[in-house]
Amino acid sequence: MATDWRAADGAMLTLRPIEKSDFALEQAFVAGLSAATGYKRLLSVRRPSVEEIRRFTDIDPKCEFAVIATTVERGIERQVGVARYVKEDCSDQAEFAIVLSDAWQGRGLGTALLSLLVAEARQRGVRRLVGITMSENSGMLMLAEKLGFSVEPGDVPSETNLTLDLVTSG
Repeated sequence: MATDWRAADGAMLTLRPIEKSDFALEQAFVAGLSAATGYKRLLSVRRPSVEEIRRFTDIDPKCEFAVIATTVERGIERQVGVARYVKEDCSDQAEFAIVLSDAWQGRGLGTALLSLLVAEARQRGVRRLVGITMSENSGMLMLAEKLGFSVEPGDVPSETNLTLDLVTSG
């Protein structure tokens, strides 16, 4: 399912499902995130452990899906973004997350990745995507609204809940 995607500035990326063999790519990607971007993704200052990164790449395809964006720089593949969902108890509701390297924020990649994730979730029987973002994360809030997510206050003032129903009644 790999697909090429071209940014407005002409840069070419490959969007493809994550694989177990992408551990080193994911590890380098996570290590390269700025403190601010990492905080917005994890809602804390901690960095993912090696075991968490292994878990991010060795997924259960019945209950999860992740798509990564990669580019080739000086002959080396480098990950610049990821969008994923995990079904809660393998139900029909899934929690989603997306993170882009700082250099790729605001360039349309988030729209491409999250759109692919939504389409894949719908195809795989997910009925609802849910997520939490920092209330100050204006980029994520704009992206969510653009793709039709409902945006509601979270349980704490610093968080915002995002929900997208993938199946309409009627």
